[in-house]
Amino acid sequence: MLSFNFNGKDSYLDFGLFIERRPDLPSPKRRVSYINIPGRHSNIRYDEETYEDITLAVECSLKGNAQNRIDEVKSWLLNAGESELIFSFQKDRKYIAQVVNSIDFSIILKITSRFVILFNCRPFKYAVSNSEVSIDTGLGTSLVNIGSAKSKPTIKVYCDGDGSFTINNRTVDIVGFDKTVLMLDSELEEAYYMSEGAFMNANNFMSGDFPILDMGNNIITFTGGVTKLVITPNWRWLS
Repeated sequence: MLSFNFNGKDSYLDFGLFIERRPDLPSPKRRVSYINIPGRHSNIRYDEETYEDITLAVECSLKGNAQNRIDEVKSWLLNAGESELIFSFQKDRKYIAQVVNSIDFSIILKITSRFVILFNCRPFKYAVSNSEVSIDTGLGTSLVNIGSAKSKPTIKVYCDGDGSFTINNRTVDIVGFDKTVLMLDSELEEAYYMSEGAFMNANNFMSGDFPILDMGNNIITFTGGVTKLVITPNWRWLS
């Protein structure tokens, strides 16, 4: 029985809703602009190195007498906003998705009902769980990206003064930070620290681009007041 988990609820266990057939999983379109210049062979290509969202059409059925559950199912799907979407046939990967269609139920003999859900998804699949990687030496540690795209990690930077760390020759400097742990969220592009349970902005204590993990091998070093890095890699794959 194929099913999916969306916004923390299981389609089959919570609603008796199952997927009739495994949906097609398209690859995202890369954003590339083509400029035609008269008198010049071929086109000039400008590659933004970004991808378009994808749309997944999921054909579903609702088991049993669905009339009493239609409103409940619609409320779950349409009010969830952008949430994690995990299919039962690939439980270790997740999409960030939102339902974008009105859902029309076709009730068949009061035994089952059929309908299609359209999910608008960000272009990547993400690891459902990521193990933290602790780096205790600044002399050079190798971290291999197991995904099929560059990842945007979350990094805990342990400090006892000004310092810096480098990933594949891209350096981030930490200056003037007088706390113990600085958090860098490369997906949100925010630096912060915790104070009495609250998030405190710390963007002014760092300079350099927010770190990414390249495909393949990544060499990580640190120096100065940086004493340890704890990396949540946020692995991701092109769909």
